[in-house]
Amino acid sequence: MDIFSKAVFYLVPLILSLTVHEFAHAWAAKKLGDDTAERLGRLTLNPLSHIDLLGTIILPLILIIKTGMPFFAWAKPVPFTASRFRRDINMRTGTMLVAFAGPLSNLLLLILAAGVLSVSVHFYSIPPAFNDLCIAMMTMNAGLFALNLIPMHPLDGGKVLAWLLPPDMASRYDAFFYQYGGWLLLPLFFVIGPVLRPFVGMLIRGVAQLTGLA
Repeated sequence: MDIFSKAVFYLVPLILSLTVHEFAHAWAAKKLGDDTAERLGRLTLNPLSHIDLLGTIILPLILIIKTGMPFFAWAKPVPFTASRFRRDINMRTGTMLVAFAGPLSNLLLLILAAGVLSVSVHFYSIPPAFNDLCIAMMTMNAGLFALNLIPMHPLDGGKVLAWLLPPDMASRYDAFFYQYGGWLLLPLFFVIGPVLRPFVGMLIRGVAQLTGLA
């Protein structure tokens, strides 16, 4: 497969997965009473509303050329206003739910892609290219699920961990990582592949067994 074909092969499921991820954040916020993302045009499945030129296109292309796999990517973050959540949910819990909606959407896409592939393999004669795209979709979403649950800001896992911590500790944790988290992600970028690969593989195997692929 040449570089152009490989870029299309990975970028299509990657952009779709990132779009659904950001839409899930906006949808969760809307359900909790905050329409900030909706008013900014982010409650949509239109990829153009979510694509970040560097994180969604340029960096994945560089990684595809250099390593053959876009193992690190992001889209434009969806804004939300915790103070606008419904009165029946506190801001800490609401923030966690909005954050977790993103990785959860990737897990659901992983299961869906595996289910479609399972049906294709066992019941229909589908062109191999379609099956390969399903496998790429599984790989992208398993990677995004694992990446975004790393417990540090600005990743979604940081908000989930902050919700689990006692309030005082969560405040100190938030203050530290909101100040330094972006810098800490730089060295993490260089080791993220080998660190996450075993978990991603285990996740894919588990979903494959769940859907009858393995």
